[in-house]
Amino acid sequence: MRSHDKNTDADQALIVNRGAPDISTSDVMLIQETLSVQGLYTGEVDGIPGSRTLRAVRAYKKRQKLPVNNVLNAEFVSLLRQSF
Repeated sequence: MRSHDKNTDADQALIVNRGAPDISTSDVMLIQETLSVQGLYTGEVDGIPGSRTLRAVRAYKKRQKLPVNNVLNAEFVSLLRQSF
């Protein structure tokens, strides 16, 4: 794990509580790219839903007035595709 990807205890709890994402690596990369363009994601586009990805997802959902959570599923990917 790269040093910038180290999780705080709070981040780790969020990752553990969310379970495995219900999407593919390429979908995670799409999320990362889309949120990067919007200025919300600053990490490497690597397809790994780490702490930076999850923070960006929560920020996006808050901005869109959606329930703020770490859920990464086909519905979220579809929503991002429509908004981009």
